[in-house]
Amino acid sequence: MPTPSVPPESHPRRRPDVETHVLPDGTCLLFDPRGEEGHTLNAAGALVWDYCDGERTAAEIAQELVSLLPDHPQAREETAALLADMAGRGLLLSPDDAPGGAD
Repeated sequence: MPTPSVPPESHPRRRPDVETHVLPDGTCLLFDPRGEEGHTLNAAGALVWDYCDGERTAAEIAQELVSLLPDHPQAREETAALLADMAGRGLLLSPDDAPGGAD
């Protein structure tokens, strides 16, 4: 099954039932109660997860990471890949589930 893409103009929103545990080093552990699965995120991934509040577009999230990690030229592409992975794992609400309907 192909990994879904997250359009740059979409407003990713994390599922509210996914438990978030931020660790002292800035990394993050997510627990998905639907699939009873855990997912680990590095510090940059934890920031992306935090930014998935429905307020920012996927492009704005990627730009924020580019700004925070100027010495990491792949930040934009890696952010897009991470958002697609989160969507593929069902950790993000679909646009139809988010308040206000589809983007």
